[in-house]
Amino acid sequence: KFMIWSFDERLAFSKGERGERDAEILRNAIPNCVNVRKTDDETDRKGIDYIATLNGGAEIGIDVKARGKGVSKYWKDGKEDLLLEVWSVYPDGNNKGKIGWTLSDKTNVDFILYTFDEEDSNKYYLLPYQLLRMAFKHNGRAWMNKYGAKYAYSEFWRTQNIFVPVSVVMDAIKAEMEGVIKEGDNL
Repeated sequence: KFMIWSFDERLAFSKGERGERDAEILRNAIPNCVNVRKTDDETDRKGIDYIATLNGGAEIGIDVKARGKGVSKYWKDGKEDLLLEVWSVYPDGNNKGKIGWTLSDKTNVDFILYTFDEEDSNKYYLLPYQLLRMAFKHNGRAWMNKYGAKYAYSEFWRTQNIFVPVSVVMDAIKAEMEGVIKEGDNL
């Protein structure tokens, strides 16, 4: 079984009631945050869903990964997992593919906010993008071998994702911060 989605459907999902909840989470989670605004569609398509403005004027770009209702039935031991995208357009005979957002070194995103439907979990995770990218780059192949790749289909292409337990991702980010890097297993 696979999921078929469209960018416009996901955009509408993020702008509705769910979007208000995500903006409220950001206002409360980021110290000295004076404003959270939804970006325009063009900026959203580049990966930045919200801009949080701090009291001193600094702006923080946030990409929200909101998981839909019912995802908890797939979690191992009832614990949250995080979707990490390997390919946003999986390569095939018709195209050369497009690297997934989690591995992209072209984005100006500062943080990733993972949220869940409240029936699945009331937790959220606000992760620094570059540390997440580095952790995935260094551990992605091992994670793919351990957790397997999953595919989602849009109207025109398929994406490839890995669902990794939060604790595993957090340990990998901590290892990045401490300078503990696995050699030779990079994605």
